[in-house]
Amino acid sequence: MINHLLLVAFGGAIGALARYGVGLAVTHQGGIEGSWATLIVNTLGSGLMGALVAWLAGRGDLAQQGLWLLIGVGMLGAFTTFSSFSKDAVDLLLAGETARALTYITLNVVLSIGAFALSFLAFRGALS
Repeated sequence: MINHLLLVAFGGAIGALARYGVGLAVTHQGGIEGSWATLIVNTLGSGLMGALVAWLAGRGDLAQQGLWLLIGVGMLGAFTTFSSFSKDAVDLLLAGETARALTYITLNVVLSIGAFALSFLAFRGALS
């Protein structure tokens, strides 16, 4: 049990640092607002999650639980940021930018689910 907690914690630290790094790179060097950086992170993270799930499912054994805990739960769980997404959406709504908020919410959901589905299907097919 302790090993599982350490895998999640270690993966979470890596994912959180990666999320912060992407946010900095996109906002400071790419000139994109913070809320749109979150969109990029959520879409990328969801795509990576789809690939991971397909890859682990293709391996077909529970011995890969450690990889799931490290990468899926830890790294990608900390990397994707639906809590930040929620804050950004509410901030836009409170600022009276309803159309922009609805666009932001829709793009986050559609692109994240789409990225997951596409990468899952692509990797599942490639691994079979």
